[in-house]
Amino acid sequence: MLTNRVQDLKPGEGVYAAFLTRQGKFVSDLHLYRREEDFLALTPPGMGAPLAQAIDHFIIMDQVEVKDCAEALCALGVFGPKAPAVVVRAGLPWPDLPEHGFAAKDEALAARELWTGEEGCVLLAPAGRAEGLWDGLISAGARPAGLRAFETLTLEAGVPLFGPDLGPEVNPMQAGLEARAIDFQKGCYIGQEVIAKIKYLGQVNRGLAGIRLAGSAAPPAGARVWHGEEEAGEVTRAALSPTLGKPVALAYLHRKAMAPGTAVRLRWEGGEAEGQVAELPFYPGHRADGAGG
Repeated sequence: MLTNRVQDLKPGEGVYAAFLTRQGKFVSDLHLYRREEDFLALTPPGMGAPLAQAIDHFIIMDQVEVKDCAEALCALGVFGPKAPAVVVRAGLPWPDLPEHGFAAKDEALAARELWTGEEGCVLLAPAGRAEGLWDGLISAGARPAGLRAFETLTLEAGVPLFGPDLGPEVNPMQAGLEARAIDFQKGCYIGQEVIAKIKYLGQVNRGLAGIRLAGSAAPPAGARVWHGEEEAGEVTRAALSPTLGKPVALAYLHRKAMAPGTAVRLRWEGGEAEGQVAELPFYPGHRADGAGG
């Protein structure tokens, strides 16, 4: 059912994948972890139940049980160069493994995920342990950071998020997830024919690209992108990049405006700005400051 290979995963391994419609558009993306007796899927906020329903719809002969565990589990992310030391000092296992690999201890699962373009992991544990995990991480040196900080870091890293950047009108090829989320050797899955045709017979008419902006104003989501005298796309999200000291944005652009270095103009109600299409990620290397929690 998923775009990436699952059957070869061993306990302790994971994969990033997508569940698609028959038209090749997103139902949801997800991180899938192979445990000893089952798989655990980490989904975007609010997508656990819809994904469970979508999977259940296609189960006919297989003996499979699908549960939505959103209320039973809590998730905490720890990201930054000091993240491994912080997690270990908090008494949790550090997943010194390939990306998406995980380690488990006392009902807690720590998966290595590089969502912010730097070292990091996601901790999954019973909901009743959330407060204790949080306090332990803070005592170990983590600095609390809110959703805005997380969104800015993922934006700098060029990592698309479900909701603002990914959704039911987009396919993984448009989102630049060909290398991360799709295995072209695995055979059939829902939406596979559409994705394979794009890969081998055609190209996307529009795709996700980065834009570096002049000035200091970050445009709102929905700002229109112009290339010369033609409208070429729309911003999904933007923010002032602390690393670069300039606003940056992600936008879906027509393929004729996607090449790095292309000059564009962004327009929105009450403002406009000059910009240049940029390669992702926006910064050349990992950030050098401490761990966030």
